[in-house]
Amino acid sequence: MNCPNCQHENKGGNFCEHCGASLLSLGASEAAAAHSSTTTVPSKNAQPNQYVEATKKISQQYFQFITQVLKKPFGSSREVGEEHFVNGIITIILYSLFLPLILFFAVKGLMSEVSSLGSLFGARIDASPSFWESVALPFIGFIILTLLVITFTFGAIKLGRVQIGYKEVLARFSAFLIPFVAVLIIALLLAISKIQFSFYIFLLGFLGSIMMIPPLVIASYKKDNHEGFDVIYGSLATYVLTFISIYIMGDMLFKVFKSALSNMFGGFLGL
Repeated sequence: MNCPNCQHENKGGNFCEHCGASLLSLGASEAAAAHSSTTTVPSKNAQPNQYVEATKKISQQYFQFITQVLKKPFGSSREVGEEHFVNGIITIILYSLFLPLILFFAVKGLMSEVSSLGSLFGARIDASPSFWESVALPFIGFIILTLLVITFTFGAIKLGRVQIGYKEVLARFSAFLIPFVAVLIIALLLAISKIQFSFYIFLLGFLGSIMMIPPLVIASYKKDNHEGFDVIYGSLATYVLTFISIYIMGDMLFKVFKSALSNMFGGFLGL
């Protein structure tokens, strides 16, 4: 230990052997510095671990939630409240991701077959749809569309004179969406396997969710309330607004189909 006064090196003790200055303050400061350095190291590693644990907890809760809903879709979904808002967001993301992925693999498989057929006639057909145009942009589009349908459903419920919050409607709508997400998973596996029947499963999952969920959600809030907008009229209004939205967003949602048709006819016609 070096003396802070004369810099003489001491082997130990409380006072300097050369000038007699106190060494206690120096020892205390070194101990404090050593303690602080040892205590700050684990704090750097603790923060990432907190994120990992939080992710694991959310994943476990979501798995338990979807398992419960799949056992009794209507009975469980109609009782879902705002406390499942995070689960609802996860479901919407999965739903919006699976839809364009199914179309991407289905069209890719179809284009591959058409390309092989076209090569027999000397036609050149691009068999590789753009991932950005086929998946990334439609993914954002389907999220927007799903939120719009939820908003239309929420509006129909409010017109039915039911006092309810938007987060609760989103959570309940997403709970009803879970069985259709399961259908889309099956369609995705079939599409990856290049089984063309996957497109019909896709239609079942997509159109089924659009047509069935809004009236189910509206009816779940109107079962004890017969005032205001009727369930049937609320559902019809939601349908009209939904299909108008699909028409407006068609290029963003189904661009992969338009590109595929353009490539096929352009290839055969030599364009």
